[in-house]
Amino acid sequence: MPKVTIEYCDVLPSQEELGPILARYYATIVSKMDEVGLAVPPEAPKSAVAEFWDNATDYLPPKGCIVLARDPSGALLGCGMMKLLDPETGEMKRMYVDQALRGTGTGRALVEAREAVARNMGLKRLIADSLVSSVEMHGLYAKMGFVRSADPIETSTYLDQPMLRPHLYYFVKEL
Repeated sequence: MPKVTIEYCDVLPSQEELGPILARYYATIVSKMDEVGLAVPPEAPKSAVAEFWDNATDYLPPKGCIVLARDPSGALLGCGMMKLLDPETGEMKRMYVDQALRGTGTGRALVEAREAVARNMGLKRLIADSLVSSVEMHGLYAKMGFVRSADPIETSTYLDQPMLRPHLYYFVKEL
């Protein structure tokens, strides 16, 4: 297992650096959407990346965080973000780990890093949504103390992408 370093970002990484991993993240999301039978317009990943950059400061201190996973050479192989949903709640977003690092604890480390930031911010809970086909994420959240909600939660995805609502699970962790 390669040694991975988790890095907290005080400033926004460049589009040149963060863009490729965001593209891989969205390609994975499109694949998961295909699995549940959702037709995804070809421009959707590009518009999703553009939406991130338009709102990227929501993921920086003091409103949230961006955490990155790097291998010993400095290559960016994973990311996770968190932003305030309300004064007591952080929303976990854009969790991605390259295929080669899955099962190595990198995803757990990215979740733990965002939890630490949420606690330092004085938040009371973290929430996340995940496509029903993202079984890996469901398992990770369960192992880390997140509980699947029986009811929908008004996450960013819930509010911005109503067509995804029937295809989402929602998770909560009290801090």
